[in-house]
Amino acid sequence: MDGAAVNPAVEVRDVHKFYGDFHALRGVNLKIARGEVCVAIGPSGSGKSTLLRCINQLETISAGRIYLNGELQGYREINGKLYELSPRQIAQQRRRTGMVFQRFNLFPHMTALENTIEGPVQVKRQIKAEAIERGMALLERVGMSGLEKRYPNQLSGGQQQRVAIARALAMDPEVMLFDEPTSALDPELVGEVLDVIKDLARTGMTMMLVTHEIGFAREVADQLVFMDNGMIVESGSPYDVLTNPQEARTQAFLSKVL
Repeated sequence: MDGAAVNPAVEVRDVHKFYGDFHALRGVNLKIARGEVCVAIGPSGSGKSTLLRCINQLETISAGRIYLNGELQGYREINGKLYELSPRQIAQQRRRTGMVFQRFNLFPHMTALENTIEGPVQVKRQIKAEAIERGMALLERVGMSGLEKRYPNQLSGGQQQRVAIARALAMDPEVMLFDEPTSALDPELVGEVLDVIKDLARTGMTMMLVTHEIGFAREVADQLVFMDNGMIVESGSPYDVLTNPQEARTQAFLSKVL
């Protein structure tokens, strides 16, 4: 059988993460199929954002393995032993994932378009004219057409987050990761960012999102994961997890947020 047909887009195998004595991730196992949207919910401090950062190699895992489309991330395995990749090799792997953070992290001295094309031009060595053409198309896709010459301080929080999404997409990632992308926004601006993410989901982009927006999770997720205390407590379809949770901890959490 073709290996590409069986490898999930993301596979997390028995991943642990320690910060000193603090056990942030405790044997996490997760598979995200290609084209699937996986949404992680749970209380603050449950390990959701840490898991995203480990998938994106912003954090080094303490044990376990993470695969992206079948390729081991961060390490090379030889005769059952793991050897850490060089920072340059890790940076190359990281390009395959796009990350959108709670805070927009835009360069304040660059316009929306300049922020969008910075990665393709500087990292991928794309011809600038081609990067500009693609950047304009991506900004239009996220509803920012006509605002490409504005600087971050001239944009609302929702607009800045949409530029951040366009910037991540400009690197042609295989997987998009969203770490609570609406948590820093005023309530009236949340919808415009969620609409962009819904549009990406409809196009078949593989995504993992951490969010407190339970209604949005119900609408967009193919797989819903509930995390607590560094572990995946329960997972399944949004309907099953939200309407018929099997674990007492999931039931207690949902009784407070629904």
